[in-house]
Amino acid sequence: MTAAASTARPRSLLLLLAPLLLASLLTPSLAVSDHGVPQTTVPVGADWDWEFLNLWPRLLHIRRQFDRDGFPLQTDGEPPAVTGTGNKSGVLRTLELEDEDGGYQTAAVAHRRPHSDGPTPRDEAVARTLGPLITPIANTQLSAECYRDSQKYIQSIFTELWALRMFDATGKLPDGVLIGNVFPWGNWDECLNTTAHYTTTNPITKEKTEHSFAGKYCTVYLFKITKEQLSDRPSAPSRGRVGLAPLIPLIQTPFQPTVGVCIPSSCSSTELMIGLNGALISQGVAAYINDDMCYTQDQKTELSPEAIVMITILSIVGFFMLVGTVFDVLMSKFADWTPSVWVKRMPVTLRKVFTAFSVYTNGRKLLDTSSTKETLGCLHGIRFFSMTWVILGHTYFFCVFFEHQNTLKLYTYYGDWFFQTIGNATVSVDSFFFLSGLLVAYIAMRNIERAHGKLNIVMYYVHRYIRLTPVMMAIIGCVATLEMYLGSGPWWSFASSEDSGAQLCRENWWKNMLYINNLVDMNRQCISQTWYLANDMQMFLFSPLVLLPLYHWPVFGQLWIIFLVCFFTGINAMVTAIHKLGPSSSLPGGDDLNLRYMKPWTRAGPYLVGLYMGWILHKIRGRKIVLPAPVVAIGWLTSSLTACLIVYGLYGQPAVPPQTTNIIYPMLNRTAWSVCLAWVVFACVTGYGGVVNSILSWKALIPLSRLTYTSYLVSIDVQVVYWLGNKAPQYLDHLVIVYQFLGSLPVIFTVATMFSLAFESPMLALEKLIFPQPSQAAPAAAASKGPTADDALLKTTEPGPVRGLEHVNKAFEGEGDGPPASAELHHDEPGTAATAGTEVKG
Repeated sequence: MTAAASTARPRSLLLLLAPLLLASLLTPSLAVSDHGVPQTTVPVGADWDWEFLNLWPRLLHIRRQFDRDGFPLQTDGEPPAVTGTGNKSGVLRTLELEDEDGGYQTAAVAHRRPHSDGPTPRDEAVARTLGPLITPIANTQLSAECYRDSQKYIQSIFTELWALRMFDATGKLPDGVLIGNVFPWGNWDECLNTTAHYTTTNPITKEKTEHSFAGKYCTVYLFKITKEQLSDRPSAPSRGRVGLAPLIPLIQTPFQPTVGVCIPSSCSSTELMIGLNGALISQGVAAYINDDMCYTQDQKTELSPEAIVMITILSIVGFFMLVGTVFDVLMSKFADWTPSVWVKRMPVTLRKVFTAFSVYTNGRKLLDTSSTKETLGCLHGIRFFSMTWVILGHTYFFCVFFEHQNTLKLYTYYGDWFFQTIGNATVSVDSFFFLSGLLVAYIAMRNIERAHGKLNIVMYYVHRYIRLTPVMMAIIGCVATLEMYLGSGPWWSFASSEDSGAQLCRENWWKNMLYINNLVDMNRQCISQTWYLANDMQMFLFSPLVLLPLYHWPVFGQLWIIFLVCFFTGINAMVTAIHKLGPSSSLPGGDDLNLRYMKPWTRAGPYLVGLYMGWILHKIRGRKIVLPAPVVAIGWLTSSLTACLIVYGLYGQPAVPPQTTNIIYPMLNRTAWSVCLAWVVFACVTGYGGVVNSILSWKALIPLSRLTYTSYLVSIDVQVVYWLGNKAPQYLDHLVIVYQFLGSLPVIFTVATMFSLAFESPMLALEKLIFPQPSQAAPAAAASKGPTADDALLKTTEPGPVRGLEHVNKAFEGEGDGPPASAELHHDEPGTAATAGTEVKG
């Protein structure tokens, strides 16, 4: 042992860690065979002899041979000896080191080489064999500082604890490489928390100089190159096999292997990339790194001007929420409170603006679970369970999108019967299309009836736009400007890359405002799941062409809507046949996402069925419907079997199904799913829902169902922040994924609640100030409405308890011509409901 190695550090630390560390991803076999014969480099694509499995005992022997005094060493000319009798262990007792001239020498000779205070022969051997693979040292154009720090690091792995930590933080060859565990990220925190201090001496002046650097963590992409590409590049000297490198040309994985490397902070990502390519190129492997993929502990990310603007907007909204809540609480809880002079002088409209942001009132309405017999309670359950199905599908989606220890194993889940529930979860989107059409028709019919057959088309569209857009744009603003500051990790560079959600929103936010993001440049959508909102708005624009005929000419209107359903079903079949699309995804050469999945003409069927069902509910409102028991049984049996066939019917189908399946399934599955839901709603409303209606109408689901719109908008980004912030690959199976799904639900709905209280509910109240409703629209509601801060401040009513949901707040419930983002629906007082929730495909 050297003097530096015999410090107060426990000897056991190095004895236990060093052998394991050296048997690593980036550790060559030190050019030693089992018989002491140097090995040549294996050509790219050649059969691999699994020699890396023997590295562990070999490296343990190397460590002992160098560090244990008195251990027998081989002398020059002697044949290699082995431990034990008959070579049972297969562990060499000698080590051959590559000399500078390309020859080899034993450890005994190396020990006899003279050295002063510099690195020992062992340290030089480690530096020569490992250095090019864990530092930029192979780069011939390194800066002087990077070269000096790199040399000190690789020569001090066994003598300095900080160097050992840096090496420990570098990714090693993991287990399970052949099932996709090709992501040895190392240890993020250990690298960033390491600081090196060392001293150099000028050989002439003997002047000592203090140096220091921090650990820099870099994520390195490794990818294979072809023999043709290899022949076009200058050859690099071979240093033996490099852990994962010989495997990369042989492993079949859709992901590029990534390695975490801890280097001195004085080195740049470009220097590291050039150095690694120089060391790895002869193995048929190339490396890629950029500046965004390297991190240091003191790296600061300053807020952009856009982020400062967004923080200012959020602060103003927070101020309005604070002031409005204080007013509201004082008026509601302290009846004898007298407003101060400045409050009395405040304009009435400004008071109403402040109290529209009251967390107390809006939160109370959000949590209210009271209802009446006329409430369509089953819609709450359908909405909530559809939203959770969407989130479950996204959870599984991210499992194959991000890097994990058993990536290839995850792909085998696709063939499971259980996975059909996930693979065909896209029909949950059609549930929302159906609900949206149903509520549009039900509310519009009531409003047309009140207006004696007239529909104010302009306000019909304006109400819809005002109620849906502000909260969506607030979330887009946060994603575009603030999301990139919420985490860190080896993958966090993607949060600010050119393909990140932040960058896409900065470029394409205006398409979301115009609701055309499903028609223009679909591959670069801001908040990708908002393709659903674009479809929904486009269908809403078309809805008067269906609603007015249904109201004025019911027979013609019904024939018209049936024709439209058949027409768009035929369009779906035509698109599928022409563009090589499969039952639920693309066939080779097809593009299901852009040609069929996101287009309104292929998704209109469920919406039209919803319009029809909303008209039927309006017609039977208040009437007693009597159905024979056999009809009820047939209805439930048929709808249940059809729904199961839609979700599980493709199980066991070949990768390229028969042409009949390719056409019929996508042509009918979404519309048939909405017909099944139509029966569920009809049965529950007319009293034939039984236990299903009891579950769907459970009052605990009412607050959660009101949050489906904002939870839909934030769900993917909440999950993306989690996955991008991971600092190590995970081993996943169905149980772990379900746990992640259950854990994400409360986080998603908590974030959704904050946006609902800050933007969605206040905008519904402000809309009433901008477009006041006629006083005769709902006199009963106005008369029995519970108190607000405005009521108390203006002394127009006395504080009282909150009544049924149809009376709590017209601004929240909505009585407009079009459905806003969130509300209740009652027979006697039609409101509005959330019409969002989606699945991102691809």
